[in-house]
Amino acid sequence: MKNMAKQFNDPMVSVKSKKGILPRAPKLSWVALLFLWLIFAMNATSREIMNRVMPAIVDEYHLSADIVGAIVSIIMVATGALSIWGAAWSDKRGQGWARKYSGIWMAAGYTLFSILTGVPGLTSVVAGFVILQIIKNVFGGIGESIEVTTVAEWFPKERRGFALGAHHSAYPWGTLISGLLISVILVITNGNWRSPFLIVPLLIIPIYIGYWIFSTKDRFKKYEQDAIKMNLTPSLDTEHVHGHKKGAIMDSLKNPNILIGAVCVLLAEAAFTGLNFWLAPYLAFVGNFDYAAAAGWSVIFTITGGVGQIFWGSISDVIGRKRTMMIAFAWLTVALVLFQFSANSIPVLIAVQLFAGCCTNAIFPVIFSLVTDSAKKGYTGTAMGIAETGMYIGGASPVALGIFINAGGGWNAQGGYILGLYFLSSCMIVAFILTILCTRETVGKKRGKDWALVSKKSCGIE
Repeated sequence: MKNMAKQFNDPMVSVKSKKGILPRAPKLSWVALLFLWLIFAMNATSREIMNRVMPAIVDEYHLSADIVGAIVSIIMVATGALSIWGAAWSDKRGQGWARKYSGIWMAAGYTLFSILTGVPGLTSVVAGFVILQIIKNVFGGIGESIEVTTVAEWFPKERRGFALGAHHSAYPWGTLISGLLISVILVITNGNWRSPFLIVPLLIIPIYIGYWIFSTKDRFKKYEQDAIKMNLTPSLDTEHVHGHKKGAIMDSLKNPNILIGAVCVLLAEAAFTGLNFWLAPYLAFVGNFDYAAAAGWSVIFTITGGVGQIFWGSISDVIGRKRTMMIAFAWLTVALVLFQFSANSIPVLIAVQLFAGCCTNAIFPVIFSLVTDSAKKGYTGTAMGIAETGMYIGGASPVALGIFINAGGGWNAQGGYILGLYFLSSCMIVAFILTILCTRETVGKKRGKDWALVSKKSCGIE
């Protein structure tokens, strides 16, 4: 343990590759990012276990497709149900290194209720399963707000886009790794879907112990000092990591960057969740892929999904959040329409997914960067909570897609799927327009110099 502490307190260094690809930042920022990446990977995994074992759940409870869609939407929306209030509470409990005091309760919550889902007596009927997953996701949503905010506070402001992009690569890359573990457990237990719920969540225990030991006031203060030596700007003042004014939620909602950012992330999540819901059935029922192939070929976009988050997050540090959001929304508008051709052939399916994946995940850390850039000092967690709430409301899009598919002739008719795609694409057009008209640039050469219908002051631009 002493060696670990000595390593954490090594003199300030910048972490970068031989070619200088990675941005310069204090060493402690990178250590914090590693811990928080692992924690978020476990948070995301607690949600993904359900999706990985869904076929077995459907068989046990004898669920129809429309019921499954409703269940998934309810559980997704629950993720953001208390994010605003939970994040505001986190701001009060302590910021920076001190967020571990609120984060540990959320991690304990989503871990405990994940494990309880694996207890046969509590999930003998589908209602028990749904209730436990709803409670677990409420903890997970607040936890995500805290985890993302903590990353933003452990990295200099000039590197925030990169940091949040790298952190969010835990979803999908972290969940991809855990998905392999889930598959192994299912093989070993002869398809017992409750076993992954009992085993996988336990991995967070040693991870959080390590983070708890690492995250101290002295280390956070050293990170700030090292950032200043590198001519970078710490996100917080160590002396003000405690304390919070009343009215943080309403003050934050008055900021167009935060409010419109929440609306835009809602639309982005509607497209992301909707596409995940849409693709496998389209390949199976319209493209005549067998079920296993449809499931396997529908996750190709995760390859570029993680890369895109890091790339566009880093680019947003240079060219600005607003401009990057506009590029991503325009990109997704085109990419979503192209998915109507995805069942034509395997090469087309791969190409469309890789193209879309460049921005499907990337848009989230860029919007989170805009929101946290714009928050008043001490309100960062609250602002993230607002964004998280908007995001998971967008997770209800499978309900709308189900309506379109039914209206177009049902599962086996292409028409309803195409209507659904154009609905998702139109969401991206709306987000693009809102970004232009109702947000102001927070970083880069265009900071405060861009045009919009809202003022710089209202967006927190000094």
